Amino acid sequence: MSGRGIARVFVGAAFIAVAVSCGGGSDSADSVVDASAPVTDAPVVTDAPVTEPPTTEPAVIAWETIDAPADCMCADGSPFSYHVREADPTKVMFFLEGGGACFTGAMCAPDSTTYKKVIDPAPGEGATGIFDFDNPDNPFADYSFVYVPYCTGDVHSGNTTKDYGDGVVVQHKGFVNASTAMATLIERFPSATDIVVAGSSAGAFTTPLFAGVVADELTAAKVSVIADSGGAIPDAIAAVTSNWGTIDSLPDWPEFVDVTPAMITPAYSFIKTAEHNPAIRFLRHDFAYDNVLSSFARMAGISPDGLVDVMRTGEASIEATGVPVAAWVSPGDAHTILGRADFYTEELNGVRFLDWLLAFLEGTPLADNYCVDCAG
Repeated sequence: MSGRGIARVFVGAAFIAVAVSCGGGSDSADSVVDASAPVTDAPVVTDAPVTEPPTTEPAVIAWETIDAPADCMCADGSPFSYHVREADPTKVMFFLEGGGACFTGAMCAPDSTTYKKVIDPAPGEGATGIFDFDNPDNPFADYSFVYVPYCTGDVHSGNTTKDYGDGVVVQHKGFVNASTAMATLIERFPSATDIVVAGSSAGAFTTPLFAGVVADELTAAKVSVIADSGGAIPDAIAAVTSNWGTIDSLPDWPEFVDVTPAMITPAYSFIKTAEHNPAIRFLRHDFAYDNVLSSFARMAGISPDGLVDVMRTGEASIEATGVPVAAWVSPGDAHTILGRADFYTEELNGVRFLDWLLAFLEGTPLADNYCVDCAG
């Protein structure tokens, strides 16, 4: 199925869950009275009812792991699954996991370490950042989640089988996988009014596109994008999207008429999504010397010292079209923020990131916050 065909599946996906509850009863036995027993007026003594003390511990909401259909798979062709946490049905986060990328035979080889090849379990006890649901400061603690693992090396944009030669054949099906998870969100949470599409690292690349898709289907919802550590992905990525079949994954929107692979830069997805739905809001968080994205930037001939310039150039190209992007660039070489404990403590230029994010979620226009001494 082409990507544009998959995009149309959202409208008519036939995911119907029918719950049937059965009840039953039993005849009560006739009571037997012993006529020989003496009758007294003494009160009947019974044990005092036992009541459990009230609990203050909230119920733990379990994650559900869903096995995806056969056309979903990891890079090596192994089965794909994703995770759902059903909490408040009106507030939902769609999270795209990160984990590198591959676009050559060497990078995609079975022994390569440039991208994740296996599915992570759902966040469990001890999880940090936005997945620490016991943290009272977590703005997403009561959100329902659809968590999309990453195991395809294609920044969740792939829709092809690529033969790189020498026996290296990769199932770049990241878009197919994520689209299936998105269909579940649309089916399970039709009354959602607040949807956040977030992604870290490789997961950040397609956050605007999936935000546009869900906004098309759940039209009553406010939709926001949080792109975590994706701002330094260079435009050179457009040259490798053909290996992933990304052009066949683009939503069937008029904004993508006549698009070519060379046009599919990180900024392009923000621009076209905003053209398609101007109500969607965008936020980006990056680190100036991101240690992971530095390695990919070097492949494009970009020094780590130039990452901030890549971030500023990308933001400027988006905002030149009239699309506002709230941008935060922290000093140092860390990579991603959403899943880390620093999510709650990070501060820059006298502003706490969590407060800045909360203002964004509430709809407040934000000033960018860039590091001054970016070496950290």
